[in-house]
Amino acid sequence: MLRWFKRKESEPMETSEELTKREPTEEPREPCSPLGFTTEAPSEGAWLEVATREGQTLYLPLSRSPLLLGTAPHCDVVLDDRLDGVEKVLPNHARLELWRGRWVIVPMSKEAAVFVNGRRTGENVLRDGSKVWLGEKGVRFVFRSPHRE
Repeated sequence: MLRWFKRKESEPMETSEELTKREPTEEPREPCSPLGFTTEAPSEGAWLEVATREGQTLYLPLSRSPLLLGTAPHCDVVLDDRLDGVEKVLPNHARLELWRGRWVIVPMSKEAAVFVNGRRTGENVLRDGSKVWLGEKGVRFVFRSPHRE
């Protein structure tokens, strides 16, 4: 884990329960339409690559931040039965966010296992080629960045 990665304390991480049970007095996050997978790699920006159960590669352009990944219909990226390992993904599994020009993956709870390059992790800065699993032996993504490192 990257213990040097210090987050702003003014931005506490919301838990899965907090995301689904917000107080009515809180200002809700503006509703956004879910991001969809494409069959062609984006020409710019970062993206995630994932293979379907049939072996087709799909691409998810990371066009806004933050992005909530999970199986719940309110997620920014809804993972479904097309993807191998989706049964290991929680309704609100992880959040992807752009922080200081880098994409970071953050598990939404202790139960939401996130693995980067084979190791279970907490918050983790993604680099070009990073392999990300949501859940043990769950959905597998490869992170691609326009800034090859």
